[in-house]
Amino acid sequence: MNNVKTSTPMNAFKQMLCRLLDQMALWCWCWAALLCCFSVSVWANPRAQPETPAAVLQKAVVDWSAQTQAVDPDKVVMAPLDPRLQVRACSSPLAMDLPFSSAETVRVRCADPAWQLYVRVSLPARVPAQAPVQAAAKPPEKRQVLVATMALHRGMSLSAEHVRVAELDAQGLPAKVLEQVSQVKYVELLRDVRPGTPLSSQDLRPMVLVKRGQMVLMSIGQAQGFQISARVEAQQDGRYGEQIKLKNSESGRILTGMVKGPNLVQGL
Repeated sequence: MNNVKTSTPMNAFKQMLCRLLDQMALWCWCWAALLCCFSVSVWANPRAQPETPAAVLQKAVVDWSAQTQAVDPDKVVMAPLDPRLQVRACSSPLAMDLPFSSAETVRVRCADPAWQLYVRVSLPARVPAQAPVQAAAKPPEKRQVLVATMALHRGMSLSAEHVRVAELDAQGLPAKVLEQVSQVKYVELLRDVRPGTPLSSQDLRPMVLVKRGQMVLMSIGQAQGFQISARVEAQQDGRYGEQIKLKNSESGRILTGMVKGPNLVQGL
C-alpha cells in the first residue's frame, strides 16, 4: 500500500500560524518604511515643525527692534531668556514698546492671555549722520536810517543838526524808523535818546506852532496858482499838520486852516 499523508489538525494549525506570521512581518516592514520616510522628511526640513512660543517671541522682538532702530535684523541679538521662564503662546499679535530711555530694553505684551515681559537686545553701533554743509551765510541787509548825533532829551524841538543818516543792519531796527532829515521838521521828542540811536516816528510828535488867541497869517489859493494872505485870529492851539478854527476879525467869519509853520496856516 502507498503511504498517503493525511492532514491532521496539528498540521492545519501550523499552516495558519505561518500565514499569520508572514502577514505580521509584512505589516512591520510597511510601518518601518513609513517611519523611515517621516524621519527623513523631518530631518531634511526642520522648520516644518511648529515654532515654540519662545522662538516666536524672539523673532518678533528682533524684527521690531530692527525696524524701529533702522538697523540690519541680522545684527540684532536678543539676550537668552531665563530658563525657568515659561513663555505662553499668544493668540493675538505681540505689542512692543520702549518703556525706558534705552533702546536695548524692550517691553513685550500679550493681550490674550494677558502677560508682559522685559527683554534685552543688543544693537549694532550706529554711525552718526554727518551734519549737512551749511550754505555760506548771506551778509545782513543794510538800511539807511536817521540816528541821533548827540544826547537828546524829552521835549526838545528837533532840527537837522540833531540827526544824521547812518547805514545799519535792517534786522532789529525799530518799527517806523525815520529815513529822511525832512521828517524831523517841526517835531519834538517824547523820550530821551542816546547818541547813535535810530529814531522812530513813535519817538516824536508834531510841535505846537500856533497858540489860541494869536494872530496868524493865513494863505489862500496857493494850489490854484494865486495866493491871498490875511491876518486871522487862532481859536485854538495847533500842532504842525493839524486843522484849527480861525476867525476873521473884520467880518467875524469863522474859517478853517491847516498849520504849516510857526503862526502860519493854509486856508481850506
